[in-house]
Amino acid sequence: MLKAHRAKKTKIMESFAVTLIFILGGLTFLVNWAFLILRGTQVHQEESLLAKCTKLLVYFLLSSLGVLAGGVLFVSVFMFAHG
Repeated sequence: MLKAHRAKKTKIMESFAVTLIFILGGLTFLVNWAFLILRGTQVHQEESLLAKCTKLLVYFLLSSLGVLAGGVLFVSVFMFAHG
C-alpha cells in the first residue's frame, strides 16, 4: 500500500516538474526575445497599419514557436539528465 502511494506521489511530482521545466524554458525564451526586440527597436518613420499588423503577426508566430522550442529543449535536457 505504501509503495503504491509513493509511486503515485512520485508520478505527480515528475509531472509537475516536467510542466515547471517546460514553463521555465518558455519564459527564458520570452525574456531573451523581449531583450532582443527592445534592443533592436529604433525610432522609425510612421509605419502603415498594414506594416504594424504584419510585424505583430511575425513577432507573435516567432514568439510562439520559440516558446514551444524552448520548453521542449528544457524538458528534453531535464529528461536526459534524470534518465
